[in-house]
Amino acid sequence: MTEQLVQNYKYRRDIMVVLLMVTVFGGIIFSVINFYRGLWLLASIELGYGLFSLGLLKYIKTTVHFQRWVNIYIVPFFIIMVYGLSLPQSSESIFVWILTIPVISYLLVGRKLGFFYSTIFIVCGIISYHWRFISLEQQFSLNVAISANVILSALLMMAFAHVYEKTREQNEARLLSLAGTDPLTGLANRMKLNEGFQQLSALATRHNAPLTLVLFDLDLFKTINDVHGHSVGDEALRHVANFLKTNTRKTDLLARFGGEEFALLLVATNLEEGYAQIEALRKRLMTTPFSTAKCNIHITLSAGLSTYGRDGKSLNQLIAKADKRLYFAKENGRNQVIARDPDTHQ
Repeated sequence: MTEQLVQNYKYRRDIMVVLLMVTVFGGIIFSVINFYRGLWLLASIELGYGLFSLGLLKYIKTTVHFQRWVNIYIVPFFIIMVYGLSLPQSSESIFVWILTIPVISYLLVGRKLGFFYSTIFIVCGIISYHWRFISLEQQFSLNVAISANVILSALLMMAFAHVYEKTREQNEARLLSLAGTDPLTGLANRMKLNEGFQQLSALATRHNAPLTLVLFDLDLFKTINDVHGHSVGDEALRHVANFLKTNTRKTDLLARFGGEEFALLLVATNLEEGYAQIEALRKRLMTTPFSTAKCNIHITLSAGLSTYGRDGKSLNQLIAKADKRLYFAKENGRNQVIARDPDTHQ
């Protein structure tokens, strides 16, 4: 599950808990009122639904089938609203509840399903309202005014709910994108790497496909900082980040791992294929110097590889293996790619 989906479920679960509490109290209160008014069927339905909401209140906090239970809750909830509006003994004020349909729908199920539910039940509510409260014996202009008020108020609530949910989703996606992006290079950061690994490793398992992790480290990067200054060092990091981004596939996941280290997840690529790709990339970087106002700086990198399955199933296990091989590359001359443990390295 992506971070955005996790955030959405938490947000909607909190709303659902509050709504269930309101439904429990509302169901009890309105069932008492309607029993007193002689609306036995409606009162029984409201009481039963209040008790159902009470039971669901404990379950909804932990269930993994959250969206399924939201739909089970929301559809009869709206049907009861429309049914109550259509009863001969109902008052016009019950239409206020119809106006809550778009708000509840969009908050709990999002834009697409929220639009679907809102359209169906608002149309049904408007029809019920006209059937109950619009009389041909009334003045025509009065009927038109009432209809316009009812329809426009419902459409306005639906429009507000739609715009709010769209804006909320966009803002949430933007914040999550910023949270998963390294500000210096614009690449994914460690958090995004963790999230991406969960998705890519699941796909690799499902399709029995290889997945290779690469850890890069820029050789003698401290010297660049010491000789040319940290601002040039930052430019050098951006240069390497752009180089790696240009020379890797869009289906792969490239991230800044920290400091002068980068990580790359190679999709559908085994260890031998990964070694060949990264070795070619290493040679290409040697001929792509970083230009400053004073000179050209040649940058080299060392890399260590590990593969999903053989070297581990978790990201931490793969990182540990790749880091061990990267360390060997750094300790034995730098500017090389190591894909196997020191005793069998290529």
